Amino acid sequence: MSKFRFEINVEPKDIPRLDDAHKRDCADALTKVINQVFKYTLIYSAGVMAFFGAYSLFGFTYLMRMEKMLPQINLFIPLLALAVFLLEFIAGTMNKTALIIEVILNILLIFAVIPKLQTVWIAPFALYAVVVHIKLITFIPFHKVISEQPGYPEFTSLPTRDEIVIKKEDVPPAETGESGSDSTDSGDASDDKNNTETKEK
Repeated sequence: MSKFRFEINVEPKDIPRLDDAHKRDCADALTKVINQVFKYTLIYSAGVMAFFGAYSLFGFTYLMRMEKMLPQINLFIPLLALAVFLLEFIAGTMNKTALIIEVILNILLIFAVIPKLQTVWIAPFALYAVVVHIKLITFIPFHKVISEQPGYPEFTSLPTRDEIVIKKEDVPPAETGESGSDSTDSGDASDDKNNTETKEK
């Protein structure tokens, strides 16, 4: 299972008073956690659907060869896993309603997989999904405040006017312009010299 760690020592109301560096740290930590939960949920729900497909295929092959049916899996399980998979694309945006529905779907999935030995292994993964989504719900106030801050999510301050002036002064003058003027001057001087010599003759 993916690691789910996020700690912040300030309240949401204190975030606007932080400097850009600390705001960026908070934003990066929160984004990392959201991405971890997003990836975990997609992988685990896709794994449940893949297991159901493989089990159904194996059950059909077993029936054709042995003329016996394997224990049936509740059709509700892959449908729940599919719903979790699709809804996670909305929940990953820190949508509170979607996160709450994710929690409910995973709880229903736990109760659906427990009765059968073939699917009971899914319960710990679904339980972990419940825990991390509840944790994400508690992070919504932080996400709401920090996403409204100017410069989110990079929080890189624009250069000041003095810094821009200094950078312009550090740029060396173009060599092509100077060399071009020199060559023009030398060309004019040589023409004047030739004209003088012609008049003397």
